[in-house]
Amino acid sequence: MPARRAPALATDAPPANADSTDAYRRRPRQSRGQRRVELLLDSAAAVIAEHGLEAATAEAIAAQARTAKGSLYQFFPNRDAVLAALALRYADEMRAIHERAFPIDPHGLPLERLIERVVKPLAEFHDRNPAFRRVFAINDGPVDDTRSAPARLRAQLFESFVDRLDVLFAARNPRLSTRDRRRAALVAATVGQAVLARRARAVAADKKPLVDDLRRLLLVYLQPLLEPVEAKKTRKRAAS
Repeated sequence: MPARRAPALATDAPPANADSTDAYRRRPRQSRGQRRVELLLDSAAAVIAEHGLEAATAEAIAAQARTAKGSLYQFFPNRDAVLAALALRYADEMRAIHERAFPIDPHGLPLERLIERVVKPLAEFHDRNPAFRRVFAINDGPVDDTRSAPARLRAQLFESFVDRLDVLFAARNPRLSTRDRRRAALVAATVGQAVLARRARAVAADKKPLVDDLRRLLLVYLQPLLEPVEAKKTRKRAAS
């Protein structure tokens, strides 16, 4: 599903620069200002999670934050800029998760543990941030739509994740060809993203079964690629 560009807010303020990574009109210099910005971003996320992306107008965000609309315009030129800043915050948290999830040496971990190490924090991130999927317009569509700042961040995060998987798979099985390894990284990342996005829309009773199915699916797909027969025999001998 192509990323939807949020409609521009009717205002005398100049539009946000879509090519800039800085979404702010004015960055807060004091902790009080930073708290106000975080409150506005939290409020935007709450509105989006409950009512959808199109409902996140400047008026709705300010009302959720229990502040004047002018307070929003002190830091952001329009609602698109708020969404871009929220996307940046999500991207920073997602990058931190990636940093923690990928071990330096994956050889000592069983494949099941390795998959769990990556899948669990990503599922928890989706649970903590129900607006994430809508901000990044993640459903079942392509990841190469770069018409908005969130879509560009989405594509960058996806490619970075594929790169990390590629490096991990190379360390896990150096005999795997470059082409097969890259394809496996792309397939695993695409399947994981699609299932977690679907899970974010699922009823509570289906959330755990969906992530359990994702673990099993990845294990069945990756085991023949990342656990050569020799490695399996070595682990069996060590366990016996």
